[in-house]
Amino acid sequence: MTTSFALALHTTTTKLEITIAEIYQNSDRNSASYIIHKQQSWELGRELSVSFHDCLSLFMDDIAWTDLAFLAIATGIGSFTGTRIGVVAARTIAEQLNIPLYGISCDPITANAEQLNLSLGESLLAIAYEQWQNQIYPNWQDVLPIYEQLS
Repeated sequence: MTTSFALALHTTTTKLEITIAEIYQNSDRNSASYIIHKQQSWELGRELSVSFHDCLSLFMDDIAWTDLAFLAIATGIGSFTGTRIGVVAARTIAEQLNIPLYGISCDPITANAEQLNLSLGESLLAIAYEQWQNQIYPNWQDVLPIYEQLS
C-alpha cells in the first residue's frame, strides 16, 4: 500500500483554509481512500497576500512536496486578490511537481459543505478527490479564477 497526500487551498474569502488528506492507495489500482491528515484556517482579511506563503510553508512542514498526488484550489467567485493569489500559487506548485490541479468554483464547494457538514477546505478536497479517483487529470494551465458570474 502506497501513501501520498492531497492539498486543498481555499483563498476566496477573508479566511485562508488549507486541508491535507492522506491517500491510501490499495492493492487494487483503482481503489483508494483518504482521511484528513490536518486542516487549519486563518482569519487573514487583507493580510492574505502577506501571510499566505508563510502559512502554507508552516502547514506543509511535515510533508514533502513531492509526496503530493494532486492539488485542489477554489477558483471563485470571491475576493479578487485572494483568489488570484491562491490560483497562482496552486498553478505554480502543480506545474513544478507535474501533478493534477483541480480548480473548483465556490458554488459546488459551498453546497457540498452544507450538505455533508464539512468545512470549505474538506468539501473542496472531497470534490477534487472524486475527480482524481475517476482519473480525470486536468492540466494546471486549465485552472483560471472566476471573478464574476457569467450571464
